[in-house]
Amino acid sequence: MPLKLRPTGLGSGAYKDSVDYNVLSGEWLIGRIYERNGFPDEVRFFCSLHGVVLTRPPSIHTDGFAPTLEEAKVRFPKELACKAWAGLEEVS
Repeated sequence: MPLKLRPTGLGSGAYKDSVDYNVLSGEWLIGRIYERNGFPDEVRFFCSLHGVVLTRPPSIHTDGFAPTLEEAKVRFPKELACKAWAGLEEVS
Protein backbone atom coordinates (compact mmCIF):
# COMPACT_ATOMS: atom_id res chain seq x y z
CA MET A 1 0.00 0.00 0.00
CA PRO A 2 1.48 3.41 -0.93
CA LEU A 3 2.28 5.85 1.84
CA LYS A 4 0.40 9.16 1.96
CA LEU A 5 1.14 12.50 3.56
CA ARG A 6 -1.58 14.41 5.40
CA PRO A 7 -1.00 17.86 6.99
CA THR A 8 -1.05 17.63 10.80
CA GLY A 9 -2.75 20.98 11.31
CA LEU A 10 -0.68 21.46 14.48
CA GLY A 11 0.93 24.76 13.52
CA SER A 12 -0.21 27.95 15.19
CA GLY A 13 1.16 31.45 15.75
CA ALA A 14 4.67 31.76 14.32
CA TYR A 15 4.56 28.10 13.21
CA LYS A 16 1.23 28.14 11.35
CA ASP A 17 2.97 27.95 7.95
CA SER A 18 5.48 25.25 8.94
CA VAL A 19 5.68 22.08 6.85
CA ASP A 20 4.33 19.29 9.08
CA TYR A 21 2.86 16.02 7.78
CA ASN A 22 1.59 12.77 9.24
CA VAL A 23 2.64 9.73 7.21
CA LEU A 24 -0.12 7.18 6.69
CA SER A 25 -0.27 3.66 5.33
CA GLY A 26 -3.92 3.31 4.43
CA GLU A 27 -5.64 4.94 7.43
CA TRP A 28 -2.89 3.94 9.89
CA LEU A 29 -0.72 6.77 11.21
CA ILE A 30 2.80 5.36 10.98
CA GLY A 31 5.06 8.41 11.15
CA ARG A 32 5.70 12.09 10.74
CA ILE A 33 7.79 14.42 8.57
CA TYR A 34 8.21 18.05 9.58
CA GLU A 35 10.38 21.11 8.98
CA ARG A 36 12.64 22.29 11.79
CA ASN A 37 12.96 26.05 11.42
CA GLY A 38 16.28 27.54 12.46
CA PHE A 39 18.29 24.34 11.86
CA PRO A 40 21.09 24.00 9.27
CA ASP A 41 19.83 23.18 5.77
CA GLU A 42 21.29 19.65 5.74
CA VAL A 43 19.11 18.64 8.72
CA ARG A 44 16.14 20.94 8.18
CA PHE A 45 13.53 18.17 7.87
CA PHE A 46 13.01 15.49 10.53
CA CYS A 47 11.18 12.23 9.85
CA SER A 48 10.24 9.48 12.26
CA LEU A 49 8.53 6.11 12.11
CA HIS A 50 6.10 5.33 14.95
CA GLY A 51 5.45 2.05 16.71
CA VAL A 52 8.54 -0.03 15.97
CA VAL A 53 11.04 1.18 18.56
CA LEU A 54 10.91 -1.96 20.69
CA THR A 55 10.25 -4.47 17.92
CA ARG A 56 12.76 -3.39 15.28
CA PRO A 57 16.09 -5.02 14.56
CA PRO A 58 18.96 -2.84 15.86
CA SER A 59 20.12 -2.08 12.31
CA ILE A 60 16.87 -0.27 11.43
CA HIS A 61 16.62 3.42 12.28
CA THR A 62 13.31 4.97 13.32
CA ASP A 63 14.21 8.60 12.68
CA GLY A 64 16.38 10.67 10.41
CA PHE A 65 17.08 14.04 8.84
CA ALA A 66 16.98 15.46 5.31
CA PRO A 67 17.72 18.82 3.66
CA THR A 68 14.39 18.99 1.76
CA LEU A 69 10.85 17.66 2.02
CA GLU A 70 11.34 15.70 -1.21
CA GLU A 71 14.45 14.00 0.19
CA ALA A 72 12.60 13.23 3.45
CA LYS A 73 9.83 11.55 1.42
CA VAL A 74 12.42 9.36 -0.29
CA ARG A 75 14.34 8.56 2.89
CA PHE A 76 11.29 7.73 4.99
CA PRO A 77 10.55 4.27 3.58
CA LYS A 78 14.07 3.46 2.42
CA GLU A 79 16.22 4.37 5.42
CA LEU A 80 13.78 4.36 8.28
CA ALA A 81 11.49 1.49 7.60
CA CYS A 82 13.77 -0.82 5.64
CA LYS A 83 11.05 -1.40 3.04
CA ALA A 84 11.39 -5.17 2.80
CA TRP A 85 11.20 -5.62 6.58
CA ALA A 86 8.27 -3.28 7.14
CA GLY A 87 6.39 -4.01 3.90
CA LEU A 88 6.07 -0.33 2.94
CA GLU A 89 6.11 1.44 -0.42
CA GLU A 90 7.28 4.85 -1.63
CA VAL A 91 5.64 8.04 -0.29
CA SER A 92 3.31 9.52 -2.89
